[in-house]
Amino acid sequence: MPWCPVCKNEYREGIERCAECKVELVERLEETDEGEKDAQKELARLRAMYTALQLREQENEDNGDDVQEEAEQKVYHPYQNSASKAEDNRSSAYILLFMGIVGFLAVFLIFTGIIPLYQSESTTRYLVCGVMGAMFVLFIVFGVVSMRNSKILLIKAKSEDSLVSELTKWCENNLSAEQVDTGLFEDGTGEEQKYFMRTDRMRKIINDKFMNLDEAFLEHFVDEYYQRLFEGE
Repeated sequence: MPWCPVCKNEYREGIERCAECKVELVERLEETDEGEKDAQKELARLRAMYTALQLREQENEDNGDDVQEEAEQKVYHPYQNSASKAEDNRSSAYILLFMGIVGFLAVFLIFTGIIPLYQSESTTRYLVCGVMGAMFVLFIVFGVVSMRNSKILLIKAKSEDSLVSELTKWCENNLSAEQVDTGLFEDGTGEEQKYFMRTDRMRKIINDKFMNLDEAFLEHFVDEYYQRLFEGE
């Protein structure tokens, strides 16, 4: 029968390495004095403890990665309604169109010699006017695109307003503070924990009724309605 030369454990035939000490087994043990035996046993114990610590650290790292991944999945992007987006696009469109038109007119006047920036015909004049003219044309194109997006977002904003009104009306008739709190808390639950537990339940209740809602939109609506539902608490 094979033996471990370190911890002196006996193994069945076919096993070649000690499970605790990670050393190769031998067919027979050599006689050693009591002091050496004790030292070998202590070494085997320390090796086993080191192996266990390594496994525990690896398990903690894996659990930490899972917790971090779960937390990242729960992060919501900041919500901006379509009306605000439309306003931003409209402002950008005005700026781009103004700069593009004024700049293109200036380049045209320079190219035709009305603004005498270049006194003689030269390659530099054509090159500069060509590059600057193309750039200001792009400004105009981007301005037109931003204006078009602004109109599309205004139409979407009306749909969002209708959805908010529908959600608010349904919550007024079907969602109460008592319903949200029923069976939710234990003794000693802090106010911050109550907020997260309440909003999580509110999202689930609303999602069961209104499916496929945008997460950022729903998060924003729940935050707004929470203040109304638990106002003065």
